[in-house]
Amino acid sequence: MTSWRAISDAAHEFFDAAAAAPDRVLVAMDFDGTLAPIVDDPDLSALHPAAATALTELGHRVGHLVVITGRPVETVVRLGRLAERPGLDRLVVLGQYGAERWDAATGVATPPETPQSVAVATVELERLLDEVGPPGVHLEHKGRAVGVHTRRCPDPAAAFAELKPHVARIAAANGLVLEPGKFILELRASTVTKGEALRDIVEETGALVVAMCGDDLGDLPAFDLLDDLAAAGLATCRVVSGSAELPALGDRADVLADGPAGVAAWLSEVASRVGA
Repeated sequence: MTSWRAISDAAHEFFDAAAAAPDRVLVAMDFDGTLAPIVDDPDLSALHPAAATALTELGHRVGHLVVITGRPVETVVRLGRLAERPGLDRLVVLGQYGAERWDAATGVATPPETPQSVAVATVELERLLDEVGPPGVHLEHKGRAVGVHTRRCPDPAAAFAELKPHVARIAAANGLVLEPGKFILELRASTVTKGEALRDIVEETGALVVAMCGDDLGDLPAFDLLDDLAAAGLATCRVVSGSAELPALGDRADVLADGPAGVAAWLSEVASRVGA
């Protein structure tokens, strides 16, 4: 049984367009939940083994691979071991929703900063968790953002719902963007979205065949951009790494994959089609 399935004509048209012009293909991907399984401790995140293999296959065969993530670029490069994997010489990682960038070709990364607003909000979050935080909640420091994770809590969904209004208040008081995700409430200083990050890299590369693989609410702006690109005549494909936590995201899918393993299988299929 396949671990992914095409659910729109765009999914099939993408394969045909990619095979016809592999140098003009851009495949963009989220990291956590898409290339890497979600884990309780974000510092232990790692590429799914099949995703690592698929990226190596695909990196030799298409024009552009891009990871667009909410994490700092240096964290994702380290956790994914992206600097040492073969076939990824042209990989670009856009971190903090596009506020940071790492190019495999040069090995240069823009360092994460900690704005004063994030530093103040972090102190307020620590105070909040000391006062009302359910057991198991932990903070993830991301430089230009801070995440409040409830995945380790006895009841992650209840803890998420309990904390959300308090975290929203802290975000608003400090002029930060609140980005809810899978049992994470992220407060970030940058207002750039994954849609804007994807638009910029499409314009930079001149790609005409564009896919976005994602699993979370933060990926929706990138899916919205694909609608605009398709209307402009580009071949596009929205690949959703499905989960029980955010089933509604599947409504936006051209391809529905069974988590990172399914995304990896789809990436391998792209590599096979363009290399045929």
